[in-house]
Amino acid sequence: LDINQYKKNKIEYLNDLAKSTADEVALSKKEKILPPMPSYERRIIHLTLAEREDVQTESQGEEPERRVVIKPK
Repeated sequence: LDINQYKKNKIEYLNDLAKSTADEVALSKKEKILPPMPSYERRIIHLTLAEREDVQTESQGEEPERRVVIKPK
């Protein structure tokens, strides 16, 4: 059930967040740590950036404070 396209909008937001943060990391050559998020949201970030040659992602921390770190390659 996707009320008012909440899920679709959330996925679009996460894709945009991943891409814009990855662009910042690629330019600055400094890692960025995203806020804590559930596993399905972290997975969207990882999948969105999987094909990029200039950055890599990893999850760090313990639930419920687990977060994605985007690092330059």
